[in-house]
This record gives sequence, structure tokens and C-alpha cells, in this order.
Amino acid sequence: NRLKQRNSLGPSRDGTNYAVVHCTGYIKNWPPTDMFPGVHMERPGDDDMHASHCCLVAIGRLQVTSTASNDMTNSNNQSEFITRHAMDGKFTFVDQRVMNVLGYSPTDLLGKICYDFCHAEDQMNVKDSFDQVLKQK
Repeated sequence: NRLKQRNSLGPSRDGTNYAVVHCTGYIKNWPPTDMFPGVHMERPGDDDMHASHCCLVAIGRLQVTSTASNDMTNSNNQSEFITRHAMDGKFTFVDQRVMNVLGYSPTDLLGKICYDFCHAEDQMNVKDSFDQVLKQK
């Protein structure tokens, strides 16, 4: 069971390229029941108990997780960096400048929970602040 690099674009450790794609869609009966009135459509190997006559209709959009949308991307301040987090606090994007500030590379942080990098006495306060931001959104 191989872990895939799900939080960023580009090559994984094993050299395979992955990209995050956000799919939105719905399940549809197929073929539509009114397509051929009175005609029973059979498929090879179908038995009525386990047959699934449906398909997924969806659109996929490339989820670009490495583009920041504010003025910090143009900042030359070496004491600032940008991160993005999932709702559970996991890093989904980490700016390269993190190396200068914290000494971690982006790959050291991606997919890990941000609270794990806080002092034990501060973790609850950071989590509470993070939760407050989520509620405001």
C-alpha cells in the first residue's frame, strides 16, 4: 500500500507524477430507463441482484494548491512565509521561505499537522485560534 503525495503537484518519492483534481458530479442511471421503452438492456455477466446500471457524470478541475493569492508572494522579507492548511490543521502548501525562518523544508511539513510543531503548552491555544478562524469563514 503506497502513500501518494496528495497535497501538492509534481513528482512523488517514487518518481510518479500526481496532481490533485477536484471532481464534482452526480450519479445517473445508465442507460436512461426511458431511452429504449419496452426494451430490456442486458450486459454480459449481469445478474439482476448485483447489477449496477449507473455512471458518474462529473467535471474535474485541477486543484492548484501552490499558488498564494496575496501580496506576501512578492515580499522579499526573509522572515515571512506562507502556508495553507486543511480543516484538520494539516499543511497543504508551504512556501520555500519556511527554510529561512524555521529550518524546515516544505516537504518536511506537507501532510503533517501544524499543532505538532508547536510547544506542548501552546498547542491548545493554537488549535482554538485555528478553530475560531474556521468558524468565521
